[in-house]
Amino acid sequence: MSSRHTEQDSRLGMIWQKLDLNLIRVLALVLEEGSIVRAAARLHISPSAVSHALRRLRQSFGDPLFVRVGQRMVPTPRAESLRRAITDFQADLEASLARGSRPGAEFDPAASARLLRIATPGALELTLVPALAAALRRQAPGWRLEILPFERRSYEPELVGGEIDFVLEIGGHTPAGELVSRAELWEDEMVALAGPRCEVPAGTEEIGTAAFMMLPQLYPLPWPVGQNYLDVALARDGQHRRLCASLPGYAAVGLMLEQTDLVAAMPDRTALVIATRHPELRILRVGPRRRSPLLLLFAASRQADLEQRWALDLIRRAAASVPRPVSVLPA
Repeated sequence: MSSRHTEQDSRLGMIWQKLDLNLIRVLALVLEEGSIVRAAARLHISPSAVSHALRRLRQSFGDPLFVRVGQRMVPTPRAESLRRAITDFQADLEASLARGSRPGAEFDPAASARLLRIATPGALELTLVPALAAALRRQAPGWRLEILPFERRSYEPELVGGEIDFVLEIGGHTPAGELVSRAELWEDEMVALAGPRCEVPAGTEEIGTAAFMMLPQLYPLPWPVGQNYLDVALARDGQHRRLCASLPGYAAVGLMLEQTDLVAAMPDRTALVIATRHPELRILRVGPRRRSPLLLLFAASRQADLEQRWALDLIRRAAASVPRPVSVLPA
């Protein structure tokens, strides 16, 4: 473990001793959501209660933690430095509780070897999959990760039978029987990614659905429009996008948008990765805003398996480390 991580763990250990654990949870959710209102909704408390908790945290850390930039809440460097430490602490605590549920049972990921098979949509190949692969290589180098193409169907037989370990699904529309458990990893917002040739005026940060529908669009998804949750939702209102080009995945999206007047709809975390690699692109919010959960599906019967539970914790931990474009999009 690096000295930086050791120092973070030590600082966080002191924080846990001095603070109400609920305050740490508030900080974690505000970091994740980038919004006091959304964090309050997830905690089932009022925004004023979240603001009060943040005041106590600021006093304890001696740092403002978040600053207002227009309508946005942007984490300070101090808050960003605590994000990984909080995630690591939570994951370690969950792993310890899992080991404690079976007296005498121990699992050392670094000394084990197995195949981890996950079905995932293409958008996550730019966000969660790299973070997961990096964590797996650090902690369990004997494991092998296999990413399978996601399909809009029930995976219950493969999950229960152990042919697939996990399924990552955006939108919550994949059929799942009572033998399949679900865990929410994050919420995505559907945004539009546009290049310099797009007809939306420079400086625009948000457009309405009607204006969005009129733009020529690139469709970077491997399944038909009728199976895409965005187009299904639009079709219910009798709306259809102007799809002018399609791709089987996201690898060429940045170059396509740079060289055409097209825009592409996608999850905000995916848009951030592509925009970072292609600085001429910009992220546009589309109102009214549409948010969808990222769900992790797994066989309920396999939760007692120590390797499976460790892998579940690892995926949650990797998901928590993936940034959202809070510095680009208003809170």
